[in-house]
Amino acid sequence: MRLPPLPPGLEVYRPADVLGSSVLVVEDEAAMQQQLRIDLHDLGYRPSVASSAPEAMELLEHERVAAVLLDLVLDETEDSGFDLLTWIRQHHPGLPVIVLSAAQVNSAAIRRAYELGASSYFVKGNVPMAHIYSDLAARLVERGTGRPGTYRFGRLEFDPTRRTVKLGPSDVRLTQQQAALLLFLAQGSKPA
Repeated sequence: MRLPPLPPGLEVYRPADVLGSSVLVVEDEAAMQQQLRIDLHDLGYRPSVASSAPEAMELLEHERVAAVLLDLVLDETEDSGFDLLTWIRQHHPGLPVIVLSAAQVNSAAIRRAYELGASSYFVKGNVPMAHIYSDLAARLVERGTGRPGTYRFGRLEFDPTRRTVKLGPSDVRLTQQQAALLLFLAQGSKPA
């Protein structure tokens, strides 16, 4: 499969095996929804969009979706995203859900999202979109949607699936943020 060209600023980790995966964007803000849809399409994914929790549930019941990007506050209702996350975990337990939130930025909301089963949590505007898209690719790979190679930088070897860096005989486990940053930097390298 030939990789589609990337627009400037979207140089991210995107293993060929996850391209074409269906990603559901659940976002009620029209401009953000449109930007996510365009970016995901440009990155080689098949995005579908929902503006509300009921619309997302309907899509999840009738379409095969590989991952969800979820805004926590839908229709100005504070718990709508949390309620949808709970529903997703009950009906689609293995589905990666990446939370994007501008309103819910306190530690209690972040903890609640993880307790309900969020795979990742990003605060809109505080992290480059490339990190979110790299995390999406890593989540799809972890789920078995793809099989990337490792990345080598001299004697350093990075395994995005296991989120480890190897230098010599020892493996170092990376945090999610460290792995996302390394994925972002690794995009210019060739998989081994």
